[in-house]
Amino acid sequence: MQNNLKTRVLIVNDDGIQSGYMRVLAVALARVADVFVFAPEVEQSGVSQAFTVRRGLSLKKVDLSQDVEAYSLSGTPADCAKFALGHFALHGVTTEGVGPGPFDVCFSGVNVGENSGVSSLYSGTVAGAREAALWGVPGIALSLRGTTANMLETAKEFAVKVVKDRLFERIPVGVFWNVNFPKATAETFKGYKATRMALGMFTDHYSHENELWQLDGDKLWDEQPKDSDDYLLNQGYATITPHRIDQTDEESLNEINDMLVETPVDN
Repeated sequence: MQNNLKTRVLIVNDDGIQSGYMRVLAVALARVADVFVFAPEVEQSGVSQAFTVRRGLSLKKVDLSQDVEAYSLSGTPADCAKFALGHFALHGVTTEGVGPGPFDVCFSGVNVGENSGVSSLYSGTVAGAREAALWGVPGIALSLRGTTANMLETAKEFAVKVVKDRLFERIPVGVFWNVNFPKATAETFKGYKATRMALGMFTDHYSHENELWQLDGDKLWDEQPKDSDDYLLNQGYATITPHRIDQTDEESLNEINDMLVETPVDN
């Protein structure tokens, strides 16, 4: 399986090692690449970039497919990517052994549920791709707004094309892709759009029942900018939104420096 001429692919997710959607992706990519899976042992949706630092992690090898080397980790999506990229690539599953070598690209997903707009800030799926980008590895998050078999097939075909055509090599260092697929069929799917991230917040509210507060809400999809991921996803397009690791607001730097000159901060 480990042919050095093949693209080396890492797959992580937040739905857990039992995810059938992730398995479909892994099996498809194994036909064109060397595939390694590191997934949480239980679902970790909504944990964003959380990682484990004050307790140990357990690792178990999983029989996912004869063409895929797969492991479950008792941690988050970020833990999975961090362990695979920072340790497994160098040492395998031992402390002093030899690993398979650097990964060429990391896919996170395929997730059940959209991760466009502000959802991306909360998403464990998107965090898996972001963690890869932190390590200098191209990261691509894949999420489905709907759960139709058609869109899973479309997401799988997209990932295979990215690997076969080596499109991941065109992702700049420090950037990762957040890709979302709409609620659509093969007939209603409108294709792909490169989009900006929508910033519209959820209509969050809490109901109180049995002495517990339960979060509810949705997005105002059609009220978002017409070139944004939320809007176009709701129109039936698959959206590809490039995210940056560097979150510095360049415009604020001079303004803050001017503030410091005007009102010096005592040491």
